[in-house]
Amino acid sequence: LQHSRRSVYIVYGSPLSGKSTYVDGVANEGDLIIDVDSIWQCVSGCDRYVKPARLNAVVFGIREYLLDCIKYRRGKWVNAYIIGGYPLISERERLSKELGAEEIFIDTDKDECISRLLACDDSRNKDEWTKYINDWWLRYSGGY
Repeated sequence: LQHSRRSVYIVYGSPLSGKSTYVDGVANEGDLIIDVDSIWQCVSGCDRYVKPARLNAVVFGIREYLLDCIKYRRGKWVNAYIIGGYPLISERERLSKELGAEEIFIDTDKDECISRLLACDDSRNKDEWTKYINDWWLRYSGGY
């Protein structure tokens, strides 16, 4: 009987730092990936960054269910990736401890994130997302 160790990773960083791109590059078929932006897109049928507030409970309920799958090791996945901003060290530590996860910081500086935002041609509101980036950096606590 072969037992493989399951690995859980919290991939965090500023908006537009490259978290999803990182996970796309390392994840294998059948790994579990929790990305709230993808959940929104899936359940709403809207463009990737359009998030109708009336679906909040559904989206966050799905996210909680998936986090429980990681916590209780439900399913046959080998690696799980949780993609999020997680600017606060206390939140990351709580989640890491609860899920037995390793943290992976996508270390892209604020200016580069804003530069990437201005270069992208998707449905994001540039002013709104500039605020998201600035807010993330104001809240961010290192400790890595």
